[in-house]
Amino acid sequence: MVTTNKIKRIEQFLETHDRVEAKLEFSFPLPKYESLVIILNSYAELELFSSYFQDFDLIAEEEYEEICNSSNYSVSAYPKFNLYAK
Repeated sequence: MVTTNKIKRIEQFLETHDRVEAKLEFSFPLPKYESLVIILNSYAELELFSSYFQDFDLIAEEEYEEICNSSNYSVSAYPKFNLYAK
């Protein structure tokens, strides 16, 4: 159910904006009115959401897990799928 709601939010954002860039980041983008933040719960979500974008460079699952488990980031800084309107 959570993933379904995230997909709806992505689809609405894509319908609203002609060109959208997707990035895997740790911070919340600013300004918020030109972006959408999708907090990821798993690599499977990243794979699913990235399929909406042709130019998105999907990292390997091992690299994603390494980033999530890195001591350089706090628990609140897990990767986020950030969408930017161009």
